[in-house]
Amino acid sequence: MERQAARFEGTCGTCGAACTGWAEQFVEKDGLRWALDLECTCGTASCDRGRGTAQAAVREEILARHGTYRLQAEGAVVLKAIRSAFGLSIAEAQRAARAGYSGTLVEVRLLAELVRRAGVPAALDRDDQ
Repeated sequence: MERQAARFEGTCGTCGAACTGWAEQFVEKDGLRWALDLECTCGTASCDRGRGTAQAAVREEILARHGTYRLQAEGAVVLKAIRSAFGLSIAEAQRAARAGYSGTLVEVRLLAELVRRAGVPAALDRDDQ
């Protein structure tokens, strides 16, 4: 199971002070999952979890900490993998596939695995080096 995490800073919903925690993205049962855990000095803690594409704040922290990766694969199976993994429309998947999908390592590894299972070679490259 692929995982990436990054320190996260937010605002406490109880006292308004700055709080810290972890943003995480991972694959579980062939699907994307994300988590955001925050804790404040006032004692408030929050745990937010979800399936599919991560909240923008979670994704941005992981991209800032770990960089961007790009899927290298061709064919209609790429569209199917992108639609399956992210729940995108055909038009959205076509736009993402046309440029070669780029995203977090977790997202791109999941797509590469889905594409390979369909019998199509797939690789990934670090986008921002």
